[in-house]
Amino acid sequence: MADPKDHPELHSDSAWQVQTQVLRAEPGLGQHTGGSDCLVVIYTREGRGPLGKRIQLDGPVQELSIGRDVQNSLVLEFEGVSRKHARLVKREGAWWVHDNNSTNGTYVNDVLTRETPLRNGDRVKVGDVILKYLSAGDLESEFIETISQMMVTDGLTQAANKRHLTEKITDELNRSLRHGRPLSLVMFDVDHFKKVNDTHGHVAGDVVLKEIASLVRSRVRRNEVFGRYGGEEFALLLPETTLQGAVTLAQELCVLVASQPFLFDRTRIPVTISLGVAQWNPAVRTTDDFIRAADAKLFQAKRSGRNRVCA
Repeated sequence: MADPKDHPELHSDSAWQVQTQVLRAEPGLGQHTGGSDCLVVIYTREGRGPLGKRIQLDGPVQELSIGRDVQNSLVLEFEGVSRKHARLVKREGAWWVHDNNSTNGTYVNDVLTRETPLRNGDRVKVGDVILKYLSAGDLESEFIETISQMMVTDGLTQAANKRHLTEKITDELNRSLRHGRPLSLVMFDVDHFKKVNDTHGHVAGDVVLKEIASLVRSRVRRNEVFGRYGGEEFALLLPETTLQGAVTLAQELCVLVASQPFLFDRTRIPVTISLGVAQWNPAVRTTDDFIRAADAKLFQAKRSGRNRVCA
């Protein structure tokens, strides 16, 4: 079960200055102004690289090439990015994304595209990188809002990120310690996820993670917290829920995922999940204790055959 580090580099004042500095597509494109369009890096696999940086689309630039090749305007040395992956072209005052017949394709708002005009807030996925397009206007407030969202949200799945998830677990544990209220935690991950990546590629793996996250979010109530703990592992924090209630929900999710037709490039990918469930009790004093208890049950579910719930 994967457990990559969260992104602590986004949380100190000095690091904030580094991570949010302007990353120019090319030298000498003019000085930054609040009215310039830009791209913001909101996701890279395992948090590597320039998270939170922005690429300004200002001055005389009318075309921006994207790819691994060092001759591109924007060089992205990440897995899944082709040498000359895509380009942005400005036409009649609007920026258009063009895919250059890349190996893994270019996506706008999770839709594979060959040519698409960009609107404010659109998300452009190039290999293992997701960029958010912000149009001119009240750019600084939009940029700050985007960075603030990155502090609590996983850019790929839109679930809570690990840092925010663990903070919420700590808050609810303290509440349960004070008031003796029921609290349950479900940990789950995707069975044989490495095989999905090895057989169909990382882009297909990303599609699977996003669809699973979408399915789970559709079942989450307002006071519950759904988060990506790391890699293919997720967690669902359930305040005011007993062990039996959590097991019932976990079983529903298990069946829901197994029956979902996950499709990538017209190929169906069989997907199942294994889930472990734990309920808070007075012996559970820390967030780590609670996570370990649910994780132990997840390990038991995987060891006993996968595609099941253990509690």
